[in-house]
Amino acid sequence: MDSFPTKLKLLREEKRITLERVADELAISKSLLWDLEQGRRRVHGDLLRKIAQFFDVSSDYLLGLSKHRARNVIGADPDLVDLMRRVEGLSPRGKDQLTRLLEWVSEVDEREKKLGSSPA
Repeated sequence: MDSFPTKLKLLREEKRITLERVADELAISKSLLWDLEQGRRRVHGDLLRKIAQFFDVSSDYLLGLSKHRARNVIGADPDLVDLMRRVEGLSPRGKDQLTRLLEWVSEVDEREKKLGSSPA
């Protein structure tokens, strides 16, 4: 998994924004941002939070603790979060099978909603 400096630079380049603009938005110096991208400085808690919010990613993603960019939503169903972690480990074939199963379940659910009957 990529390191924080690599991810920071990648996110900035994906948005096609300059070091100056990101530094201004984060209220830090351009040289500090450059040092973070080069791995010469380490990010601290408050700045990590600001960077995650600015790029709309999770701090876990920035730190290499998760492959998922999405920020955790407060109140997210812990069972769904656990399920997503399990899905990460599936083989491509397993993910394909799961996708087909979810499509089938969605179709059945939609039919039941239309009929007004859903199992307890």
